[in-house]
Parts: sequence; structure tokens; C-alpha cells
Amino acid sequence: MIKNITSVKNPLIMQTAALKTDGTEREFLLEGDKFINDTDPQDIIRIFSTDSELCELYESRGCEVFEVSENVLSKLSGENSRSRLIAVVKKHETKRPEKLLLLDGIQDPGNVGTMIRTAFAFGLGVVCGNGTANPYLPKVVRSTAGAICRAYVEKADLTSLIPLLKQDGYLICGSALDENARAAERTDGKTAVIIGSEGKGMSKEVSALCDRTYYIPINNVESLNAAVAAGILMYVVSGK
Repeated sequence: MIKNITSVKNPLIMQTAALKTDGTEREFLLEGDKFINDTDPQDIIRIFSTDSELCELYESRGCEVFEVSENVLSKLSGENSRSRLIAVVKKHETKRPEKLLLLDGIQDPGNVGTMIRTAFAFGLGVVCGNGTANPYLPKVVRSTAGAICRAYVEKADLTSLIPLLKQDGYLICGSALDENARAAERTDGKTAVIIGSEGKGMSKEVSALCDRTYYIPINNVESLNAAVAAGILMYVVSGK
């Protein structure tokens, strides 16, 4: 049964709006007809829409549906959004892949989202370390173009996780310009590539745990955008 909500002070609306800053893998916001349509209905917790036909469509798929007023949808949506449809979704459980991208303090939500999307395209999982933007913020989710629903994403303290990854057979490769760095190359087997923060690179604690470091040979500029560098490293390491 489709329920109606017209007040922005409705407890469910206030609870849902809080996900704009406090989203987790158990509950986060996803906007846009295409991305929601591509999401497994089993991963959709509830639907909010101003469109009666969309409400009926998602109710027929077994979703809990709320037809809401424009001001209620605006309360839930991101800045400058024109979406007619917002969903609260949960992360689809996936197995940790053999290739990983570790984010060490990546603060820009757009960069984090782009990296998640690119990692998914190349078959890598993503681990968001301390100081990295919450991968379930709406701006990050939008930047993934829906990929976050199917990609492997976890949050962890890298200094605690990396030793466990080593025990599990992962080669730990940092991105850095140091005297021992080698040009990025394909790796076989389990590999974790680390991208450090936009301004400072890897932290000393994380850098000390690397088995090797890679650099990207470039000309004419000193550095690349973090998301661009991550994409190149993932492409090379994965051997695509």
C-alpha cells in the first residue's frame, strides 16, 4: 500500500534526511530514476517519490513506497537536484576482491566517488581509511553513478587492516615519489594499491607498511588529480 507524506516534520522524513550526513552501508540515500531502477529491489529499503506512476511501479516490485509532496522530496534531495525519485538503500554484500584500492585520507567527496566508480569498472574493491570522506554521503554516492550499490566498499583503519591483508597474501603498493619508487606495473595475484590525500600523500604510518611504491611517469606537470592518478594505477596494476 502506497503511503502519503506531506510534512517535512514527519519523523520518518527527519530520520531519512539525517542520512545526508550520517549514511552507512546499512542505510544511505540514492537519487535518480536510472540508478534506482538498476538497483536490486532486495537492496531497496524504501522509496520516496512525487510521481504516482513511479510509486505504483516500485510498489509492484515489492518496495515500501511513500508518495510525498515537492517540499518533502526537496528536504531529502541533494543541492540543485531535479530528481523525482529518492530511495533509501542498503549495500549489496560482495566478497572482497583480489585487487583493492586503499584511500588514505582522500577528503574530496567527488574524488572518492569517482575512485569507487573507476575501481568497480576495473574489478577492484575500495577501502576508505581514516580521514577519507564517508563513501555514503550523497555527493559521493552521486559521483559513483550508482556503482556503489554493487561495488565492494569498506571503511577501516588502514594501519590495522594492512597487516591483516599482508597475512592474507596481499602485496601492498603505495603511490609515492621516493628514491625506491618504480614505474607502475602490472601485478599478479592479490594486490592493494594506496592513494594518499590530495595535499599530503600517504601518511607516514601507512607509507611504512608498503611493500613497494609506484609512481606514474608524466611530463610537463608536477602531479595529477588524485582520482585520475588512482584510475591510471588501477588500470596498470589490474592489467586491463
